[in-house]
Amino acid sequence: MFALVIAFVGRRAWLLWREGDVGSVTIHWPWLLAAFGLYGIGWLPSVLFWHRLIHLCGGTTGRWDVAHAYFAGHLGKYIPGKASVLLIRAGMLAERGCRPGVAALTSTYETLTYMGVGVAVGLALAPVVWRHLVADLPAVIRPVFERPLVFGAAVVVVCILLVPAVAKILGLIARRLTPPVVSADDVETRLAVLEIEIRASFLLGWCFVFVTTWLIHGLSLGCTLRAVGVEASLSEWLTWTGDIWSASFVGFLAVFAPGGLGVREAALIELLKSQPGISSSQAVAASVLLRGTWMAAEIVLTLALGCVTRRISNLKSQI
Repeated sequence: MFALVIAFVGRRAWLLWREGDVGSVTIHWPWLLAAFGLYGIGWLPSVLFWHRLIHLCGGTTGRWDVAHAYFAGHLGKYIPGKASVLLIRAGMLAERGCRPGVAALTSTYETLTYMGVGVAVGLALAPVVWRHLVADLPAVIRPVFERPLVFGAAVVVVCILLVPAVAKILGLIARRLTPPVVSADDVETRLAVLEIEIRASFLLGWCFVFVTTWLIHGLSLGCTLRAVGVEASLSEWLTWTGDIWSASFVGFLAVFAPGGLGVREAALIELLKSQPGISSSQAVAASVLLRGTWMAAEIVLTLALGCVTRRISNLKSQI
């Protein structure tokens, strides 16, 4: 199925590339470098949240080790099967003050929180992202898209009211998805973790922090558009954020595609080419370059953080 998707998306992208104005695509490397940096910065809330969860569950892992394991786990998404991310992160923290069961549980919770906030952001921005379809929508739905501010505020209020229930549901799902304990000496720790309840106020505060992740990644898309010659304006920031969420969510659901490869690009291409000022060639180029830039950022950050953690470990051993 993955091979068929790649073949279909590749053919579609090639046709759109040829149909568009290829001459409008000009690569501006400084903008790609900005997209590279913004992508890495955007994950800072996730790293800090995961580190905080680990310590709430009794772990003593340092921030640098958590950050190293987090970005290394990102590379694991390109291995078929979603569990590779958890296995890599749990394995890397096994000797860094965090038991594998705790690392897997908290990593799952962080992922679900991140995607849950993404759903809220995506719903709130739906009238902005899909505003070009207002004329084709049913008359009952059309007023919602004509008042994006009111609709977005309503989504935020509803999400805040649902946080207490969501906190319990996320905890339950995280425990269900966590791989079973394979070490006998980890049983007591896992039982202790199962008794820990994440407070709604704690989760709500971090949900607002996670919104910045999606906004920064949306800005990274905007920089990539500028890198391929699109006259992108900062006024389109919310649209970029909605585009990123929509494409990432579709890729996340495509369990057969490692890292959502191909699926995310297909969704992003269709979203971008429908927007004014973006040719089909530029949409294809931006989608492909965004994947390459983000993957390069994950590799560079993993290697850099590996060097930092080894240096810190050597200094501690000398002391």
